[in-house]
Amino acid sequence: MKKRRFGIRAKFAILFLVFGIVIMFFVGTVTYQSYKNAMMQKYAQEAITIAKLAASYLDGDEIVRYSITQEKDAEYERVQKILENIKRQSNVIYLYVIKPISDDATVYIYDVAGTNEENDLADLGVRGMWDDNFKLAKEAMATGEPSRKLEPTTTDIGYMASAYVPVKDSTGKPVAVVGVDFSMNEILSFLKYSIQNLLLVMAGVIGACLLVLLLLINHSIISPIRVLKDKVGRLSEGELGVQVPIYSHDEIGEISEVFNRMTFNISNHIQEVTELNEGYYKFVPSIIFEILNRKNIKEIQLGDNRKVFLEVLSMQVNEFDERVRKMEAEELFGFMNRIYQLCVPIIIERKGVVDSYFNGGLSAIYMELQKNALDSAISICQKLNEEKAAGRESLLRDVVLSFGVTRGNQMVGIVGHDKRLSEITMSEQISIIDYLKKIAPKYNARILVTGTAVNAIPDFSERYHTRLIGLMRISSSESFEKIYDVYDGDEEKLRKMKEVTKEKFEEGVNQFMLQKVNEARRCFVEVLKVSQNDYAAREYLYLCNQYYTMEETSDINIFIETF
Repeated sequence: MKKRRFGIRAKFAILFLVFGIVIMFFVGTVTYQSYKNAMMQKYAQEAITIAKLAASYLDGDEIVRYSITQEKDAEYERVQKILENIKRQSNVIYLYVIKPISDDATVYIYDVAGTNEENDLADLGVRGMWDDNFKLAKEAMATGEPSRKLEPTTTDIGYMASAYVPVKDSTGKPVAVVGVDFSMNEILSFLKYSIQNLLLVMAGVIGACLLVLLLLINHSIISPIRVLKDKVGRLSEGELGVQVPIYSHDEIGEISEVFNRMTFNISNHIQEVTELNEGYYKFVPSIIFEILNRKNIKEIQLGDNRKVFLEVLSMQVNEFDERVRKMEAEELFGFMNRIYQLCVPIIIERKGVVDSYFNGGLSAIYMELQKNALDSAISICQKLNEEKAAGRESLLRDVVLSFGVTRGNQMVGIVGHDKRLSEITMSEQISIIDYLKKIAPKYNARILVTGTAVNAIPDFSERYHTRLIGLMRISSSESFEKIYDVYDGDEEKLRKMKEVTKEKFEEGVNQFMLQKVNEARRCFVEVLKVSQNDYAAREYLYLCNQYYTMEETSDINIFIETF
């Protein structure tokens, strides 16, 4: 048994610890921001009040004059003392008045020292910067309204926050701003101290809660699971009928009760289960052993697969759903089996293997690539025609079969369950021929063959009676496939009609693929004059009529089918 690295108890402890840290971090962050915002708002209101008080003693026109003359007079000294008194009675670091003189420069009008002799004084006329450190000051100048919040800045004496109130001249135009700077060092220290204490208290409470929760989990979950684990181990060693004590009525208790019923049933029915297991079988066509490189059926395993080049034939009974609605179940089974009795011997004779049956049809694969799939389809159609002509069986009187034939790389593999396996063959080509057999009645065809299969048969045009139906677009791969109608298996009358009109029909198809709609239309009209039941010619004529009036030939879709 693989030794575990972390038990459930350790995992719960780590999980609770992580959650506790996350909760503490979240609560601490939210609390810190809330306290900080509240205190900043309070100090902003106080700073703006002080700035407004200072601004009330200032004359905007006088400030403009001072900025030009840069000469102090008695009025200047009087206002200076008032501002010093305001600063002395308030808790501010700096109180100053500046006037912008350009886009990036200001001139100091007042810089109040108050009782703090260590302040750096900027005397009247001293220039200063008018940069991004004065965003709120610029905003106050632009709007003519006091700033609504504090502007934080970092200076040599620590963290500070500033507020600004505009000073207007006699016309009401802002000409300067009063700036008030507060030190925020004590505020931040208080906030950090408060948050640290809060986190310590939270850590203690959360730690105690987590400890109690771990004790409860250990008693109600971990201990019962360990008992259940011990009983499962004894069961795995062959001790049948072992029982688990039930101490609770929760999910652990329900699992224990189910385990007890399971061991009881195992002990009573072990022989029956053994016999049933010995009676299970795996059913896979024998050709699959060769494809999957297995010697016998015992070596076949779920998930075995291999890509192999195969010929594939797919067959269906046309209008099978209609027959299902008209026949009784017993009669339907007899009809299906009679069709298979007709088809399967020919498929086997041509060295094919039926790999699946489905309602009204079958699929067969051929490893020997010698036109066996196409020959099988033709032989089945000819055998069906003989049975119809003889009139020996009423079940086959109006039966019409459709076939799709291709060849190429197919993925063959085993799917299902260990107790019931099935072989499956998958590829894009198989999906195509399943589509072809369904559309064959649309073109009054019995056997439709892909261009991929046709290109692999060297003597195809000499060996078989065939005509090109047209191009089919494959949407999934944005490619195309030619479709051929092999009419060797058609009834004699239909076969002769197709032979007579073959040249003109294929000429029309080629003209259509060249987007020469008018030329193609004339060809198909000629075909329908000879054979009015040529469904393929009708389909092309319909398409030609749709495109007949189009001026731009590049918009003509040259595909007769899209898959």
